[in-house]
Amino acid sequence: ERSLGGLWAAIGRIIDTFTPAVCANYFAAAGYDAD
Repeated sequence: ERSLGGLWAAIGRIIDTFTPAVCANYFAAAGYDAD
């Protein structure tokens, strides 16, 4: 996106494609511990 508004709109559309489990797996793979 080339504008700030367009960037936020794209993020808003994309963020809904990630489930909580996918996010948790991402952070676990990056070495962050949930404890």
